[in-house]
Amino acid sequence: MICVTIDSLVPCLKDTLTGDIVETEVIRVKRKSFLQKFNKKTGWYTT
Repeated sequence: MICVTIDSLVPCLKDTLTGDIVETEVIRVKRKSFLQKFNKKTGWYTT
């Protein structure tokens, strides 16, 4: 479960410091091989 506070609705992520919209994609991880690009330090999966 992800708990967040929604302060505005945007189609992607919004940088709260600059107001820029950051293109994002949410996918369901079905294979452990996807986790090879998971960054434990930041908690983000990057491509």
